[in-house]
Amino acid sequence: MSRLAVSWLSSLAVLVAGCHPGGGSRNDDGLRARLARGCRSEPECLVLELEARARVDRCASFCEGAEADLRAASALVARYRREREARQARIEAQRQADEAAEAERRRAELEAAEEARRQEEAAHAAELELAASELACAQQGDAAACDALLRHLAGAAPRDERAAQVRASLVKGRRLLAEREAAMAAEEQREAEGAPAPARRGGGPSAPARPRPASEGRVCCCDGTLSPTCTYVKRGCCSHHGGVCACP
Repeated sequence: MSRLAVSWLSSLAVLVAGCHPGGGSRNDDGLRARLARGCRSEPECLVLELEARARVDRCASFCEGAEADLRAASALVARYRREREARQARIEAQRQADEAAEAERRRAELEAAEEARRQEEAAHAAELELAASELACAQQGDAAACDALLRHLAGAAPRDERAAQVRASLVKGRRLLAEREAAMAAEEQREAEGAPAPARRGGGPSAPARPRPASEGRVCCCDGTLSPTCTYVKRGCCSHHGGVCACP
């Protein structure tokens, strides 16, 4: 009977030593010392937490020390987890910022390319319009086209390569306009004086006059028609019909 009591007491002493804060050195696995030193990574802290949880699960009585060790280990794990989550949050924020910056860069490039395309199209259209104005001014003496050339020269840069060509076209156009105005003035003078129109350029004989109707109180034009507005010869009669000619 005494032997059985001694054996039971020995077993109880071993159990208590494994759970009591002041357990004997035979059951000290160094967990508390490692907890005091801390851990260098989250996985290492997880190992300490698992060991502490296992001690709590094995403990039957006087478990305050084991539970305190578990809380300490869990605190270490939580600290590393917070640090890891903070790092991940920073990485994610940086990734999103990089994506936003890249999207903004692409958007700016697309806008710049579109603006360059519009400017190129506008420059091409302006060049076509300028070329058409040059042709109309220099070859036809179109007053509106010559005015367009004059506006271009007024806004041209000092070293505009097209300025010289545009200026030459403008000079030709102004010459044609001056000749046309002089011819119109001479024609109006002849109409006012009732003189026949001069011979055509080239030295060839003038075309024979076509029969023109004669009507009392009407003015005959040199193209064979009657003046729609004049009943006697005056300035401006038949200005668009070759001038005034004698009615047959």
